[in-house]
Amino acid sequence: MNTEKILIVNPFGIGDVIFSTPLIEILKNKNPSCFIGYICNKRAYEVIKSDPKIDKFFIYEKDDFRAVWAKSKMACLKLARDFLASVRREKFDIVIDLSLGYQYSLLLGLAGIKKRYGFNYKGRGRFLTKKIDIDGFEEKHVVEYYCEILKFMGIDTGEFRLEPRVYVTREDIAWADGFLKANGASLGDLLVGVIPGCGASWGMDARHRRWERGGFAIVCDGLAHRYGARVLLMGDARETEICVDIQGRMKSKAIMACGKTSLRNFLGLISRCALIITNDGGPLHMAVGLGLKTISIFGPVDEKIYGPYPMTENHAVIAKNDIPCRSCYKKFKYKICENRTCLTSIKPEDVLAAADRFLLGRRSA
Repeated sequence: MNTEKILIVNPFGIGDVIFSTPLIEILKNKNPSCFIGYICNKRAYEVIKSDPKIDKFFIYEKDDFRAVWAKSKMACLKLARDFLASVRREKFDIVIDLSLGYQYSLLLGLAGIKKRYGFNYKGRGRFLTKKIDIDGFEEKHVVEYYCEILKFMGIDTGEFRLEPRVYVTREDIAWADGFLKANGASLGDLLVGVIPGCGASWGMDARHRRWERGGFAIVCDGLAHRYGARVLLMGDARETEICVDIQGRMKSKAIMACGKTSLRNFLGLISRCALIITNDGGPLHMAVGLGLKTISIFGPVDEKIYGPYPMTENHAVIAKNDIPCRSCYKKFKYKICENRTCLTSIKPEDVLAAADRFLLGRRSA
């Protein structure tokens, strides 16, 4: 591979950006001297900015552009022009466009990037020079879809183990250690991170993929009783009410970290945990990328496409695959279901049985 400068575009959430990290690892493995640029949003940037294999980031936040547009269309056009100029200055040879739209490939073509590879979803890949036709992510994991694009660069991914990676820094860990000490956690404590939200990517619809709060409370008490675990309740500031409610239902006392961490703090804190228990979403994939043991609860979303990857003995997925309508999130669309049978039929014993798999040898006396 002779290409030296490669730009990757992924404007989606944290999980999707983490799914692209095996692609980055392969590119650097095949050509250690290549220069990799990455276009992503602010939130995803906070998670992957410590990746040593990415040479330059370009932050694109569509809400910022919309806000400027609402005030001044001329100012917005100038902002877009300046952003495009910053990309043009790097003189990229190839763009790997994971956006599923046409806007990026159009603009980056105008910016002089001649080779533009990506997905032709609903005909939106018309400005790509090489494309993979898809109706959605259906038959395999997103990681595999992303890495398939490398065939256009003559790279056979079969020789690589595809593993998403997230990098934690010494500063992240130092903050976490200080937080744990301030909250009475000792060096030898068995720490289990419990994340009952699911990240920000689904917005108001996130409640449709959250397991019940009462179930999380029972699991947290079970962890404390069976293993003497110190449970950390964690999540975004917007999920604080969920964690406070769960703590109120518990008999044991958890360490309340929800709403008290930045994304970097969060990475440091989960890196100190022996096990992470969470709904599907960005926090799950952060934990997987750090090489942590996880138990994840899946409802409407298909874990074979969006779950832990690769699916190893370090990960347990709790899902009810005997429900005919599951999974109902398909081709990027979700059928709103108030019954949520796929989640309400999951019992605390299911989750605790999975925890036994990871913690049985550490049962409390």
